[in-house]
Amino acid sequence: MNHEQAFQSKVSSLRALMEEKGLGALILRRNPNLAWVISGRAHVPTTIDAACFDLIITDNSVYAVTNAIEAPRLSAEEFPPSLEVRAVQWWEGRAHGIAAGVAIGCDQPGPGLTDLGTEIEILRASLDQYDQNRLKDIARRSALALGEAMREVVSSDREIDVAARITSALWRQNLEISFLGVAGESRVKRFRHPLPTDALINSRASASICAKEKGLIASVTRIVTFAPLTQSEEGEYTSLLEVEADLLDATVIGAPFSSVIDVAARSYGAHGFEGDEWHRHHQGGPTGFMPRDWPATPSSARLIQPFQPIAWNPTGKGWKVEETLLTDPAGNQLLTGDSSWPQREVRGRIRPDLLRK
Repeated sequence: MNHEQAFQSKVSSLRALMEEKGLGALILRRNPNLAWVISGRAHVPTTIDAACFDLIITDNSVYAVTNAIEAPRLSAEEFPPSLEVRAVQWWEGRAHGIAAGVAIGCDQPGPGLTDLGTEIEILRASLDQYDQNRLKDIARRSALALGEAMREVVSSDREIDVAARITSALWRQNLEISFLGVAGESRVKRFRHPLPTDALINSRASASICAKEKGLIASVTRIVTFAPLTQSEEGEYTSLLEVEADLLDATVIGAPFSSVIDVAARSYGAHGFEGDEWHRHHQGGPTGFMPRDWPATPSSARLIQPFQPIAWNPTGKGWKVEETLLTDPAGNQLLTGDSSWPQREVRGRIRPDLLRK
C-alpha cells in the first residue's frame, strides 16, 4: 500500500460512515483526523488544533479548501497526488461549495452540522498497513534520537540543555516534537509532567518525548543516572518494570481499556508502591495521531482494537517507563526498542534499563 492507496482507502471508510449516518457531505477540520487521512502535516502553528485546510468529502468528490499561501506547499509536500485543491485568499473564509440542502457531518460540533468526532476517532484507531509501517519506522527513529541525546548528557547540564540536545537529535531524524519533558534530580520526584527548566541535572536525568512525523506519533522515555543507586532505588525501578509488565500482559485485543487500568490499580501495591500510586498520574492510553487520544480510566469502555497504537506510561517514586506498542493478533509489538541502549529482560520482553554514568 502506498500513500495514494492509503488515502483512497481512508476516504472510502469515511464515505461508508457518511452513508451509515445518512449524510451527503463530510467536513474534516481537526489536525489529527486530517493528518490521518492525508498521511501528512495538517498544521502550520503546532500550538492550535485548527488545521490549515478543510477536507470536504461527498459521494462523488473529495477536495481540500485552503488559502493561497498554503496551497502550493500542501500540494507539493503533504497531499496525495489525486487530491484536488481549491484555494481562497488568506482573508476569505473556506467556502466549501457544498450544495444547499445537503446533510453535512463534521469532526467537530457546529451549527447545522452532525458531530462525528467520536466516530472518526474510533475509525482511525486501527492503523492500516501503510501507517503501521510508518509508525514502526517513526518509533525506531524516535528511540534512537532520544538515546543519542541522553548519552551526551552530563550532570552539570541544565534541563533546558538536555531539551536542546533532544530537540536537535529529533530534527536530525526529521521528527517534530509534540511533547518534551525533562527532569533533573531536584524535580524528578516532584512532577509527573516536568517541562524543562534551568534546574541542574545533577544525579539523574529523566526525559520523555512524543515525536511526530507527518502527524503520526511515537512516545518513549529514557533515564540516565550519574551516581550509584541505593538498593532501594534499584528495587523501585525493577518494580516499576513489573508494573509495566502487568499492563502489557493485560493489553488484549477486544478487552476494554478499563481492564488495563483495573490491573494498574492492583499492580502498584503488589509491587511495593503505595496502593493509590496510580492516582498520581494517568497510565497512558491509545495514541497514533495524538500524544494520547485520551488517557484510559476505570470507566473507559472502548475496546482495544487490532493494530491500534497504545502508549502506557507507569510512574512511581521518580521513575518512569514508557514505550509505544502496536496491538497485533499475532502478538503485540513493542516498537521503541533500541539495542544500543542498556536493556534487561522482563517476562520475556526486552525492556529499557537505566543508563548509568
